Amino acid sequence: YYLETLDIQNPDLSNIEENYRKKIESFLNIDLLKNIREAKVYQEYEFIDENDLEEKHGVIDLMLEYTDYIDIIDYKLKNIDDEAYNKQLNGYKNYMEKLTNKKVNVYLYSIIDEKYKVVSE
Repeated sequence: YYLETLDIQNPDLSNIEENYRKKIESFLNIDLLKNIREAKVYQEYEFIDENDLEEKHGVIDLMLEYTDYIDIIDYKLKNIDDEAYNKQLNGYKNYMEKLTNKKVNVYLYSIIDEKYKVVSE
């Protein structure tokens, strides 16, 4: 909930319980966010991808759009090694590349383990 509603570019953590605050601070300090002030930030970005064969619906947890590329970060509570997530996130990647003609990098972030992994670059 906090990662969905927090102003990622100007975070105010003062009203967040300490155990959650530490997890959020850890996330905010990952190297993927070092240039966040240069990004257009989309949180909980909902989309529908329609083509002749099927309709896909998705919600991207965090999307950072820069001048020449996009980073998509999907939050998971713990497990970031499930192959189903790779399929889901590559769907997000393909949709955004088609929509924007920009290079899209995709990452999974484990809130509990405080680490991320590359899904696609």
